[in-house]
Amino acid sequence: MRDRFGREIDYMRISVIDSCNLNCYYCNPQDNNKKCQAINILSVKKVLCIVRAATRLGITHFRLTGGEPLLHPQIDEMVSQIKKIPGVRSVSLTTNAVLLAQHAKQLKEAGIDSINVSLDTIDASEYEHITKKPLLHKVEQGIDAAIECGIRVKINVVLTPQTDVVALTRYASKKGTDIRFIEMMPVGEGHTNGVEPYEKVIGALLEVYGTPCHIDTENREEINSGYNNADNGPAEYYSFHGLDIRVGLIQAIHGKFCDTCNRIRVTADGRLMPCLGSSVTMDLVPDSCEFTDDLEKDFVIVQALKAAIKAKPGCHNFNDNAVTYTKTTETKTVETKTTELKAAEVNAARNMSRIGG
Repeated sequence: MRDRFGREIDYMRISVIDSCNLNCYYCNPQDNNKKCQAINILSVKKVLCIVRAATRLGITHFRLTGGEPLLHPQIDEMVSQIKKIPGVRSVSLTTNAVLLAQHAKQLKEAGIDSINVSLDTIDASEYEHITKKPLLHKVEQGIDAAIECGIRVKINVVLTPQTDVVALTRYASKKGTDIRFIEMMPVGEGHTNGVEPYEKVIGALLEVYGTPCHIDTENREEINSGYNNADNGPAEYYSFHGLDIRVGLIQAIHGKFCDTCNRIRVTADGRLMPCLGSSVTMDLVPDSCEFTDDLEKDFVIVQALKAAIKAKPGCHNFNDNAVTYTKTTETKTVETKTTELKAAEVNAARNMSRIGG
């Protein structure tokens, strides 16, 4: 289905759970001593309803995210069941890989097409500083297990001023996995930690490997990314002499790709998010709805998806203070109070782990 700007929406990210077993300061900066417990979790049945309805609108690529999706107690079964739905072309997953070693074999058997591993450093002390957990060895075990099972793996790095680009690229090259450096979005704590990706990444690698070559992916099918890279892939890929892997840049701010965005999101509390860079969400299935059968429920979800796709904005407004949101609250006298908030203020108050980034 195309949105009102003519973009073909064929990719859905589904946050199946909003808890995480790490506490990365830019994503999930909660009290590290608190027990990891999900506030919201999507059942397998609900996810299958969503996917089934989405395929009727031409959405064919699905990525399961979180929080940390491997914390979902039925994640392997979920992947297996999604793969059986007619019209599904790929199912992928984004994980911090702490639990990947114990899931890799089951995910491969379930039919997972690819796994993106979030890894911001290969230095153990720095990893613990970022995540508040001494679990880098678990991540490395998970990556190795997935590769050994024959699962396509990519490493995703969220860029900060401290990111050791060369060390991470060498690690990815050793594992034979592509690596993508992602510009930190101004959501939650991320609004104070951004760097300019091209200068940071290409500048560092150029000194070691020489001038890069931009890779034309226009006619290549990128199943590992969960979509056709020729149509709307956000990553710009580069190759370097001496490296057998691709180095990708995903630049939401400095390389804004909104005009080719092909995605829509479902949050773990069962709401639709037309754009990550907006606080606007919509009901997927209103609580007041009562259904006589699954077909009726599917119809309601399809209509909600259509509304969300039509409501998708032309571009994100992460830092655009010309955009305002209205917040309504009740006062002690039961009167309503309306406050206008700037977009940057709204985004700074959100945690990435809660919106399936």
